[in-house]
Amino acid sequence: MRLQQNSNRICWTNIKCFITLSSLAAEGNRNANTNMSMRIKMKTVLFCVPLLILLGCMHSPQAIEEPGTDIQGFVDFFEEYEALCPYFAHKEIDWKEMGLAYFPLIADCENQDQLIGVVIEMLAELEDTRISLYKVDEFWQILEKVYPYTREYESNYDMDVLIEQYLEPNGWAGWNEGYCHGFGWCDPALLPYAFLDTIPTADDTTGATDSLDAFIAECIELDVPAVILDIRMNPVGALGPYGTCGHCLMGRFTDHSRPGAIYRARGGPEYHQYADLRPAVYPRGPSHYTGTVILLTGENCRNMSENMTANFINFPNVVLVGDTTGGSVSTLSRVEIADFWYAYVVQTTILTNQKHWIEGAGIPPDFPVEATESDFAAGIDPVLDHAIDMLQEYR
Repeated sequence: MRLQQNSNRICWTNIKCFITLSSLAAEGNRNANTNMSMRIKMKTVLFCVPLLILLGCMHSPQAIEEPGTDIQGFVDFFEEYEALCPYFAHKEIDWKEMGLAYFPLIADCENQDQLIGVVIEMLAELEDTRISLYKVDEFWQILEKVYPYTREYESNYDMDVLIEQYLEPNGWAGWNEGYCHGFGWCDPALLPYAFLDTIPTADDTTGATDSLDAFIAECIELDVPAVILDIRMNPVGALGPYGTCGHCLMGRFTDHSRPGAIYRARGGPEYHQYADLRPAVYPRGPSHYTGTVILLTGENCRNMSENMTANFINFPNVVLVGDTTGGSVSTLSRVEIADFWYAYVVQTTILTNQKHWIEGAGIPPDFPVEATESDFAAGIDPVLDHAIDMLQEYR
């Protein structure tokens, strides 16, 4: 159902009707298949909506002047979140109550810029660093991008220290100069270490996946008992359908199927109704390394790298070293809220196989290691040092 407007005014009684009737419609949809009388009630409700809107516009004492800008995009945005967002119950967010609070502000908007400002305020209350709004031109070039909610993430690595003090002395092969650099690795005979600052997809064209396969093949040939895989520098990754991103990488580190993380979407109109998908991780690629994988993580592990971590913790040969991941992992769709302005809508989130929420919490390491700016100033990477010490234990 849409928020209705007449040619002169918009009525806040109607907004309340809109939200209340949305709830009634949801209740009816749940029971319509088993209750004939509810079907009749639903038809009555849907028939009465235009009448209620009309009467509200004629008689509401709360009527105010129509907004100075088109708000249909905002209504679409509101409905998308109401229907799809999977973490409202977990975060104890009542989206309908937020709608009642923000609709009057929307009504005061005289132009699109003001409307976008209200949407930014509304989305900030979700406290989700993944969500953004962006403006494009007619060629779909991004002109402006805004993150309504931000927080500081502490890095537990320093790239200069990592390269100069640890990688270059150990036969560093450099990084692939394609998409976001991607992948770099050391000579496995000296230091069986590799980093990924971008998670390659199944249709990777940058050469990162080929480089990873070469690294794995050499580790297998040398019979290396443990390797270090570093994803501390991966704040974005390439988050997409589970079959096209991290699974193609994780499949290189198992020779049989493993249980995966839980991909959670809404399973009904109530905020606590879920539909969970549990895809397994299957072997991928030409070679499969089955020795110990020491996975280095930190707060900058978000999105796809956090998705990968959530799956890797189900592998018995993987241990996490470093800091808790960033706690920001969702898949998103977009909706147009104004001319050339789009907002992302949360469609799914990811839980561990044990049903622990990752959003807002992150994934803790098996071996926490603190790294500070003073460490980096001294040319030390405590997280990698700890991992190197662990390598000695496996030899």
